[in-house]
Amino acid sequence: MKKIVVDPVTRIEGHARIVLDTDDAGRVVRGHLQVLEIRGFEKLLEGMELFKMPLITGRICGVCPAAHHIASVNAIETGLGAKIPRDAELLRELMYMGHILHSHALSTFVLTGPDVLGGIGAKPEQRNVFALLKLEPEAIRKVLRLRSIGQKTVEIVGGRGVHPVTSIPGGLASRPSKEELASIAAWGGEALGIIEELTPLFMARLADLDELRGPAVLDFLPAALSNGGKVAYWNAPCVVRNRDGSQERSFTAREYADNLVEHVLDDSYMKSITLGGNPEKNLFVGPLARMLVNDGFSTPKATALLGAFRSRPRNSTLDNLEARLVESVHTAERMAAIAGSELGDGPIRIELHPGPGRYIGMVEAPRGILIHDYTADDAGRISAANLIVATQGNYDAIDKSITGMAEHLIGGKDDEKLMNGVEFALRCYDPCLACATHAAGRMPLEIEIRHRGRLVRSVTRREERA
Repeated sequence: MKKIVVDPVTRIEGHARIVLDTDDAGRVVRGHLQVLEIRGFEKLLEGMELFKMPLITGRICGVCPAAHHIASVNAIETGLGAKIPRDAELLRELMYMGHILHSHALSTFVLTGPDVLGGIGAKPEQRNVFALLKLEPEAIRKVLRLRSIGQKTVEIVGGRGVHPVTSIPGGLASRPSKEELASIAAWGGEALGIIEELTPLFMARLADLDELRGPAVLDFLPAALSNGGKVAYWNAPCVVRNRDGSQERSFTAREYADNLVEHVLDDSYMKSITLGGNPEKNLFVGPLARMLVNDGFSTPKATALLGAFRSRPRNSTLDNLEARLVESVHTAERMAAIAGSELGDGPIRIELHPGPGRYIGMVEAPRGILIHDYTADDAGRISAANLIVATQGNYDAIDKSITGMAEHLIGGKDDEKLMNGVEFALRCYDPCLACATHAAGRMPLEIEIRHRGRLVRSVTRREERA
């Protein structure tokens, strides 16, 4: 048995490595993502005040803080049976659309963009955003503008660009001015124009990678929130579909523990998630799952694009990339509609008080389903907490995709392309392992090829320093 190690993996959120086990014939028998950092947030939350969870858990991640912020406040309000004012719901949605827009722009064009626009066979020094600035300067300038629009929207509505603070139990702590809302409405229209302009370029380059669709086939079950067949981001059940499109099951946030099974792994700090039953079934979450579970959005252009998206079979890991573009159109449409006409001048907060009990919130983070589960004591303090993040729901799917990609590429005897290919398969899921940690320039990688524990050869790529 030989072992190939890709360590560290780059252009993902967090730190991890990929291990490829090969048999005596050199065939890949297993690919596996090992997450090397311990989090331990559930234990850190114990003893803290329930109503401070939206502020504290939003600090868990620097890439999807709004998702944790909303999951937390949703858990509290659901547990208290509270219904917040309509304007408060709309303002949260407005902030969240900005969050998803900037997250998808980052993933699509900055993290996986070098793979798509430069090709996985490109040299390492050409596979980063700075090289793309030379290759496609005008397009990348617009990408950065797109991400800026999303981030600025979060800052205005959420009070801070990175870790929003305005969503509190019962509603919103503040609301934007009319002038700020007018700016966001205009930005929604601008973002829509940018996405529509950049999509043909991105899709043309993505077509050049069609040979990788087969090795990255994903036959697991999609799981996503659904509001009567429309994409939803919270306050909706999770629907799981079979591969023929029929519904396998549906469950609410409170029923998640009866339907999802967490598995502790010996060689990784991240748990995997399966669908409970006998036997248990593999699932995946995220933008592609949202497109396969639902038939439409609440907006017309994104719904039309979703119809076109589903006009042909969508069973490859690479389909996540196009799904993000479709969903980005929806975020831009909603930003323009909410800030332009839907928001009124009504109240944005009701009074709530903490109490003992179980508080569970389930939302769609940009990367998939995110669950916050708290138990509070009589003093309103956390006595137990459990967090299930989106990348856990994709863990088994990630392993399957990197295995398939490695099987396809290992026979080519091109070690650089092998490393780039398995990293690309991982990046298609936009994994979020901790906070944003990215490398620019040459990506440091190391592959060790071992046979029965003995090092046969190694391939190393070190980071260049000025």
